[in-house]
Amino acid sequence: MSNAYSASPPALIAGTRQIEQISRLANEMINEFITDVSSTSGWPGHDDDFAKQMLPQEKQQREGSVEAGSSLSEAIVSIGDGTLTNVKSVLGTQNGVLDAIHDSSTGDTNTGSHNGKH
Repeated sequence: MSNAYSASPPALIAGTRQIEQISRLANEMINEFITDVSSTSGWPGHDDDFAKQMLPQEKQQREGSVEAGSSLSEAIVSIGDGTLTNVKSVLGTQNGVLDAIHDSSTGDTNTGSHNGKH
């Protein structure tokens, strides 16, 4: 089994951009939903028997839907943040390896995290 490490920073960056777009769309959709559903909150009525029966259920369903949509949007944002952190890690590792290769090929072995102790 090989211990090779392989990653494609451009693909990770492109994926992060797609996730950011999806996140923005999800936020827009939940905001639009909140606006639209708020305009329907009075449909069951206000103070008659039907309203008294339906308003608590309508409010619970509306708030549950908003909460679910918001949670989904937050999850998408978190995925994007995690992917971006992964990209930074990959690039940091890649740059560190390239620097070490360059240093070893030029004979400069007094750099890096070992403070010149090899």
